[in-house]
Amino acid sequence: MQTFCEITTDGMLDYLLAIYYLGQRNKPAPNKVTTTLLAEKMHVSTAAASSMLKRLKECGFVERSGTEGVILRKQGYLAAMQLLRRHRLLEVFLMQTMGFSWDQVDVEAHRLEHAISNAFVDRMDQLCGYPTHCPHGDPIPTKEGHLPEETLFPITELPPSQSGFLWRIATDDARILRYLGQRNLTPGKRVTLVECEPFNGPVTIQVEIDGDETESPSAEQSLSSDETTGKVQILGAELAALLYITLEKEPDDMRSGWDYQAIDTQ
Repeated sequence: MQTFCEITTDGMLDYLLAIYYLGQRNKPAPNKVTTTLLAEKMHVSTAAASSMLKRLKECGFVERSGTEGVILRKQGYLAAMQLLRRHRLLEVFLMQTMGFSWDQVDVEAHRLEHAISNAFVDRMDQLCGYPTHCPHGDPIPTKEGHLPEETLFPITELPPSQSGFLWRIATDDARILRYLGQRNLTPGKRVTLVECEPFNGPVTIQVEIDGDETESPSAEQSLSSDETTGKVQILGAELAALLYITLEKEPDDMRSGWDYQAIDTQ
């Protein structure tokens, strides 16, 4: 893959990645991203965002159509994927090798992602065993800029008694990650939806601990269980919706990539 970091400023790369994130809101077709949305994402004025979009268009990274917004062109998408690859590999490296907890790695990766060389990225990839996912379950783009297609469901959309593997945590909020880590809700865990109350009510799930699988508890058993250390967890609907599940058989190579032994639950 061409080294876009050598021909693009750090600021341009950050904007390209922000456009990618915003454009993913309505899959499968990428959304056009408005200047207003981009300005909010980047915490800048609309005038500043508009000025950067003009530069990105002149460089051939985006297509812009008046007030409708912008989408990434191939070159812009590949540049965004390179930065995303750096960030997620850094998260794995910081957790696996440096001993950071999974709620700390996002901030540290942001500080480092523009400073490292491609040789450093390749060495991280090798030292970490060529991981396919970051500690939060997000896929790591390949060198060529490819991302795997994954069929995932928020646990709140599953029918009661449905089991699957917790695959992705859809947030980088350190407070939420720390809380979920304390409750043993990390990627690779087998979980079962016990009950999902209507009208954004509480969501009761069962979590496999240390490979121990038991039958789904009754509602009465759920209420009497230890919610912090036991297998049964009761979460708010908004928090539960951040837990994405795969119903497919667990791929051993992907799950081993999450076994960093460095999640700090203190």
